[in-house]
Amino acid sequence: MPTFTSSWRRFDFVLLALLLVLTFFGVVMIRSANLGTEDLADLWRRQATFAIIGLGLLFLVAAIPYEWLRHFWWIGYIVGIGLLVLVLFIGESEIGEVRRWFYIGTFRLQPSFPALILVIISLAAVLDPPPRERRIADMDSSRRGERPGLWRYLLSAALMIIPAALVFREPDLSTAVIFVAAWGVMVFVSEVHLGYLVGTLLIGLASLVPLWSVMEEYQRDRVRLFLHPERDPAALYNVDQALISIGSGGLWGKGYGVGSQSQLRFLRVRHTDYIFSVVGEEMGFIGATLLLFLFFLLFTRIFRAALLAPDRFGRLMVVGIGTVLFFQMAVNIGMNLGLIPVTGLPLPFISYGGSALLTAMVGLGLVEGVAMRHKEK
Repeated sequence: MPTFTSSWRRFDFVLLALLLVLTFFGVVMIRSANLGTEDLADLWRRQATFAIIGLGLLFLVAAIPYEWLRHFWWIGYIVGIGLLVLVLFIGESEIGEVRRWFYIGTFRLQPSFPALILVIISLAAVLDPPPRERRIADMDSSRRGERPGLWRYLLSAALMIIPAALVFREPDLSTAVIFVAAWGVMVFVSEVHLGYLVGTLLIGLASLVPLWSVMEEYQRDRVRLFLHPERDPAALYNVDQALISIGSGGLWGKGYGVGSQSQLRFLRVRHTDYIFSVVGEEMGFIGATLLLFLFFLLFTRIFRAALLAPDRFGRLMVVGIGTVLFFQMAVNIGMNLGLIPVTGLPLPFISYGGSALLTAMVGLGLVEGVAMRHKEK
């Protein structure tokens, strides 16, 4: 068993460096996106403050032996569900009937983000059968015996469906889909029986029809607009401005703080949903490609931590966290490029948002905790 000191020697400083570079880049781009906008001019300072707090949480989470979480996952799950239920009743409503946030002083907490981490820990614990159960499951093959059985598979599905449904009710379809995506990747990595996955996939496809009927009208409009943009060209304003921003950046970009679409405010929500368009306009193809390369390196280190994980519980946690960050990145950039319907998911570490940034750093703290305690190889 590694000592506390030896564990810190295995701390992944490359992962930490990539996190710091991405976060610093995000703070810099948030400042650029809001130059000349007085009511938003201070957001980059708030983001920097969140980053400092997040780093403290990262080190704190990494220092705690992650194995302890296996025994108390149900407490975290209850807390996460409690927050999601509470926000539906007393959450702040800023856009119609949308209830996604609590205000704690000047800080706006979006419970769905911390709930993601708590649910991932719960799923990892449920999908990792204890040693005795593995032996009972298969006396002849230790590898096959490590597979979660049918009841654990169904329990994990139930644990995922409840928070996903609550987030969908806010309504927040894109974040609800993240719960499903993280669960899907985690059960695949847990090596459940292939028949379970095929059956679930068929059920999921069949559920798309009733899902369409319970979606909010604005959500259906976004899908219709994506499939048939000629029906309402005026509604494509944000998408068009994002594409103009990225295209006008050319190879090297227009320069920091001088992007016409962002500085003249043609590009809306430029410090959150469309921050990638600001990067494309001001830093050009080179800057956007460099940003994607940094994300590639980040996910490479997360994948490394999953491979080195000393147990299935740690591996599943890392995989779940990596899936959440990758899904957010892919969907946000795809939306900016007009490849998928408009959603409200942030670009990890780059978009403004305290809840998203703090949750991402806590998640990477868990990844670091697993990497620090990997097996000697």
